[in-house]
Amino acid sequence: MTATLVVTDIAKTQLLELGVNRETFLRLWVEAGGCSGMLYQAALDDQQADGDSVLYEDDRMRIITDQASLPHFDGVHIDYSDDLVSSGFRFTNPNAVRTCGCGSSFSCSQSA
Repeated sequence: MTATLVVTDIAKTQLLELGVNRETFLRLWVEAGGCSGMLYQAALDDQQADGDSVLYEDDRMRIITDQASLPHFDGVHIDYSDDLVSSGFRFTNPNAVRTCGCGSSFSCSQSA
């Protein structure tokens, strides 16, 4: 399976400022938690494991996930907002059927 991940220009700029590049990539994964069932997690990493999949790659950066999390990122858009009330990265998942009130957790109709 190959997931399609969209990263907006403002999110790319912020990721580059945080040190994400081709060698120190962004690792994304999904874990159980939150009031809707699943939480997005992220960390900088420089060790790609067997079975990891590249979600996004250009000439300046890479974003990677593990096989178990891969289906949860298909069609996801990553954006960044710098508004005063709730600045930060925003994940929009078109496959989510439910999200919590604060928007930090989600659930999908199909199990992955």
